[in-house]
Amino acid sequence: MIRSSSLLLRIAVTVIVPIVVSAGCGERVEVARETIRLPSPSDSGGPAETIHIESDGPSRFRAAFSTMGTFARIVVVTPDEIHAQRAIQSAYDAIASVAATMSTYEPESEISRLNRDGARHAVGLSENTLRVLRAAVRFCALTGGAFDVTYAPLRSLWRRAEKQGRLPTGQEIDGALEKVGSKHLNLSGAACGFGVAGMEVDLGGIAKGFAIDLACEALDAAGIMNALVDIGGDLRVLGRCPGGEPWKVLINDPRPGEPPPLVLFLADRAVATSGDYQRYFTVDGQRLSHIVDPRTGRPVGSVPSATVIAADAITADALATAISVLGPDEALRLIESQDQVECLIMSGGSAPEVTVSTSSGFNTLCEPR
Repeated sequence: MIRSSSLLLRIAVTVIVPIVVSAGCGERVEVARETIRLPSPSDSGGPAETIHIESDGPSRFRAAFSTMGTFARIVVVTPDEIHAQRAIQSAYDAIASVAATMSTYEPESEISRLNRDGARHAVGLSENTLRVLRAAVRFCALTGGAFDVTYAPLRSLWRRAEKQGRLPTGQEIDGALEKVGSKHLNLSGAACGFGVAGMEVDLGGIAKGFAIDLACEALDAAGIMNALVDIGGDLRVLGRCPGGEPWKVLINDPRPGEPPPLVLFLADRAVATSGDYQRYFTVDGQRLSHIVDPRTGRPVGSVPSATVIAADAITADALATAISVLGPDEALRLIESQDQVECLIMSGGSAPEVTVSTSSGFNTLCEPR
C-alpha cells in the first residue's frame, strides 16, 4: 500500500463518469465512416438503432451507441472491415441482451419479473442472469456484505427520503434491512426465488461489468484478439494495439486546477470506478452519497472515489462498489488478498485534504510494458 496526505506523485485522480477521457493507441485519425444498423435493446420489431462504424486508423474500427442509460463504444483491431462489422454486431447483441434482461426499468425484464414474483415462487431465468446472480452472491461473501445486490429496499427508502426532504427513522432503516441479504436469494437450477417478502434485486453495481465481459467473449468468439469495450467509462481491453503497444487509458480529474490525467498502460485488463463525486443527493441539508452500505442501511461517506483494475470487468465493477462502502483500510486489505487486482482510492474530502491510497502494484500499471 502507498498512502500520502498530498497528491501522491500527481495522481490524485477523482475518476468520474466519464472516467476515461480517452483510451486508445495514439492519435486518432478518422479515415472513413460506415453505417450499419444494430438492434436497440428495447426493440420489439421496430426500426433498428443506427450505429456508425468509424475507421480511425489502419486496422482499427469502432462504433459508439447508447445503452444502460449511458454511452458505450466498441473498438476492434482487424484489417478486415467486414470482419469488424460482424464482430461489433455480435458484441453489441451481447450488451443489448444484458440491458434487456437485467434492467429494473424494463417491466418485463427477467429482474423485474423476479422482483415482482420472487417472494411467491421461483422465477425461471436465463443462464446469463443466473451467472450474474451467482457472481453477486460470491462478491457479497468476499466483501463481508459490503457488496449486495439485494440492497434495493434501502435504495427505495433513501429515494423516498430525498423526495420527502427528511432523513428516514432508525425504525424505517431497520425495516428495510430486514429485506436485505444475499443469503435470502434461493438459487436452484435455472430459477431463483426470495426467502423474504419485500426483497428486490438491483444489478446496477455488476450488470455493466458483466455486459462488458459478455461483449468481450463475443469478440473473442468472432476471432478478434485485440479490442476495447467501454460502457459509461468502465471498460475492458483485449490484447494490445497494432504494433504490440498496450492500450493507453487516461483517467481524468475534473476538479479545477488539478493535475493532468493519469495514464494507465493496460493489456487484457478491465477498469471500473465508483465514487461519491459521481452522484449525490441532499436530504435535510445533508449531502449524501448515492452508495448505501447494505450492512448499516445508511449512505457511506468515507470514500469519494475508488478505481479498480482487474482481469475482468465484472470483478472490477463489483469491487469498485464494495470499496466505496468498505473504506480505505479494509478495502486495501481486501484488494491485496486478490490476484490480478489493483486499486486507487481517494478519501478525506476536497483537495488539498484528499488522501490517495493505492494497492502495492498499482503504480506498475502507470508504466509502459
